[in-house]
Amino acid sequence: SFRDGDTIVVEPFRARPFPVIKDLIVNRKALDRIMQAGGFISVRTGSAPDANSLPVPKPEADRAMDAAACIGCGACVAACKNASAMLFVAAKVSHLGLLPQGQPERYRRVLAMVEQMDREGFGACTVTGSCEAVCPKSISLDFIARMNRDYAVALLRGAR
Repeated sequence: SFRDGDTIVVEPFRARPFPVIKDLIVNRKALDRIMQAGGFISVRTGSAPDANSLPVPKPEADRAMDAAACIGCGACVAACKNASAMLFVAAKVSHLGLLPQGQPERYRRVLAMVEQMDREGFGACTVTGSCEAVCPKSISLDFIARMNRDYAVALLRGAR
């Protein structure tokens, strides 16, 4: 909490993958490139009447929706001492990987998105939790653990 007379410092995000454009404006296109690397499904989902043709148990649907709540704001990167994008990537990997439609690309997706995150120059995650604390959508660190499991399985399977 702030008191009357306190000094507040306003500055742009300090992360190499988010270069400053002008004043407080930063380029967050690195997050878009991570999404382009694997944030999609190729299964034909059909039209609206077909939505119920592939039932999803409520607990799995709820977890997928929790992950899908990520708005890609970059607050997690800004708060992290290592400028890691793990919470963002984990949320995006998980929201697709938790649904049946996302299973065909599950392991290729996690490899592609993590590799793109590394190419963009984001730091390594040390699970300090500062990302979770500042996330406006309360994305849980549990998604990072899930993504790490998927990543390990993908490496062992040689998914490409």
